[in-house]
Amino acid sequence: MSKPNFFIVGAPKCGTTSLSEYLRSHPKIFVSTPKELNYFRDGYIGQYRHAETLDEYLEFFKDCSSECLAVGEASPVYLSSPAALKNIREFDENAKIIIMLRNPVDLAYSLHSTLRVVFFEDEPDFEKAWRLQDSRKKGENMPKTCPNPFILQYSDLCHLGNQVEEAFKIFPREQILLIVFDDLMASTQNVYENVLSFLGVPSDGRTQFNRANESKRVKRWWLGYLYALVRETEPLNSVITWIKKSLGLKDLGIRALTRKVVPVKRPPLRPEFRAELVSVFREDVDKLSRIIGRDLSHWHQ
Repeated sequence: MSKPNFFIVGAPKCGTTSLSEYLRSHPKIFVSTPKELNYFRDGYIGQYRHAETLDEYLEFFKDCSSECLAVGEASPVYLSSPAALKNIREFDENAKIIIMLRNPVDLAYSLHSTLRVVFFEDEPDFEKAWRLQDSRKKGENMPKTCPNPFILQYSDLCHLGNQVEEAFKIFPREQILLIVFDDLMASTQNVYENVLSFLGVPSDGRTQFNRANESKRVKRWWLGYLYALVRETEPLNSVITWIKKSLGLKDLGIRALTRKVVPVKRPPLRPEFRAELVSVFREDVDKLSRIIGRDLSHWHQ
């Protein structure tokens, strides 16, 4: 049975979904379905951690062809967890690690939108959600549908300099590929070819690159939230499971109804609030610049 030899570890909202889909279509690359297995992150529980044992984890790679030169998964929660990276290193000390980076202000704002779509976040206003972080660290003001409090710590998740610094302590620099979101947007094909080279896979000549996971909102948010709440309530979830089993159905279609989304363009942040976030992340951005040897001062705007 095949096992993964590369990992797209995050950060979230930095193009991990798009990149994993590009790689999935390459005839010599296998990417797990779902792409986010979350197996190596300790303490990540619930329906979003798709395997509890190593055997269960490896089952997601059983359909990998022997012709594949690169086998991987993409779990953006790994980068924010040194324990996850250490677990990957213990699993395969030669694993190749892909880290994707983005202006932390834009990253945090985009992350809030995504957490709304998956019903982890119940505060629709990002500025208000940002100011709830301290109370949420204490377990207060938490959405009942959020599987883990760390997901709503926008500041911690988006301090990428600290996270990359930790990653470099765990894996040799030559086993890590850094991708800046700006480059992925400006020259997707060049980034894609660099990734193939890093993975030791020949080019497939791809020239078309559609974006995945662009900004959207749930059409019927409260209906979806109520369904997510039911899924987190064991007695009610058991009822749904019993109904599906009784009717011989794999899916009642409720999830699809509640997850209908429409494209949306996020309004710009209030200038004073954006300036506040720039200040919060300034030192970390400067650290990241030093670590990767690249001027990121334009992120201070």
